[in-house]
Amino acid sequence: MKKVLLTTTALVMTAGVAAAEVSFSGTAQVAITDDNGLVSGANGTGVQNGAASGVESGYVVTTGYDFNINMSTAADNGLTMSTGFDMGAGALVDYDDDDRVEGQSATIGTPEVAIGYMGYTISAQQNGIDNLYDDDLVSQDVMIAGSLGGITFSATSDLEDDSSSVKLGYTMGDLTATYTQTNKEGNNATNGNDDAQEIAVSYKMGDLTIKASSDDKGLSTTNDSENKVGFSYKMDTITVSYTSIDPEETGKGMGDEWDAKIAYSAGGLSASYAVDEADATTMIATYDLGGGTTVFVASHDKANTASDMNTMGINFKF
Repeated sequence: MKKVLLTTTALVMTAGVAAAEVSFSGTAQVAITDDNGLVSGANGTGVQNGAASGVESGYVVTTGYDFNINMSTAADNGLTMSTGFDMGAGALVDYDDDDRVEGQSATIGTPEVAIGYMGYTISAQQNGIDNLYDDDLVSQDVMIAGSLGGITFSATSDLEDDSSSVKLGYTMGDLTATYTQTNKEGNNATNGNDDAQEIAVSYKMGDLTIKASSDDKGLSTTNDSENKVGFSYKMDTITVSYTSIDPEETGKGMGDEWDAKIAYSAGGLSASYAVDEADATTMIATYDLGGGTTVFVASHDKANTASDMNTMGINFKF
C-alpha cells in the first residue's frame, strides 16, 4: 500500500511541474561509533550524551539518512531558477570532516532560491548562506556570483546586520590565487574580528603542488593570525603532504605548528594517516563496493582532549 501511495504522489508531482526538472539524492548510513559521548544535535551543535551526566560512554549503533530534493526551471529568455530542500532522521557519522556524529533534522526549513542569468547567479535565503571567509558562519541572506575575464567573484550580505563577505579567484596556467574578506566575523561587532581577510596561492608543477596563505583573522585578541607554507606530492598511488604553520603567537615561529598526511588510493581502496605537532592523529580507510555503497573505518585521536572518535560503518548514496 505504501508503494502505491508513493507512486501516486510522484505522478501528481510530475504532472504539476511539467516545465521543471526535479532530482532526488541522498545518503543513508549504519555505523558503530565510540565518540566519548559527544554527539552533535540536529542543529549541528554539540550535545554531550552520557559523559556529561557521569555515565561511561561506549560504542553505540547509529542509523540515519539525509534526503535531498532539487528543482530547477528555465524561462524563454534564458533566466533560470532553482531551489531545493533536504530532510533527514537519525544520525550520520561525519568521519572525514567534522569528526563527530551529527543528528539529522526532520524539519525541512527555509529553502534557498537561486536565479541565474548570463553567467551570473543570485542566491537568497534568510540567515542561510555561508560566510565566504568561514563557512561555519551560516548567517548571510543574499549572494551574487559570476566571473569577469579571468577573475571569478562572489559576494554575500547579511542585510539586517550589515555584515558581508567577498571572495575573488584568479587562475593563470598552473597558478591559482584567492582573496577572501569579511567584516563582523561571527555576526558580532564586539568580538574584535572586523575585516578579517585571507590571501592564498598555489602552484602546480607536475605531481608537486606548492601552497602558501596568510590569514590575519581580523583584529581578534584571541585568534592570532596565521601564515602557512606547504606542499603535496603525488607518487602513483601515494600522496604525501605537509604544511608548516606560523601562528604568530608569542614564543612561536614558523614550523612550531604543522600538519602532515600520507594517503593511498588504488582501485576501490582509499586510506590516509594524518598527524600534527600535538600528536593528534587521524586514520581513515574506505572501500568502494560499487552501486554507491562504501564501507568505512576511522579513528580520530585528539591529543589532550575528550573528543576522540572510533567508528566503522556503511554508507550508501542514492
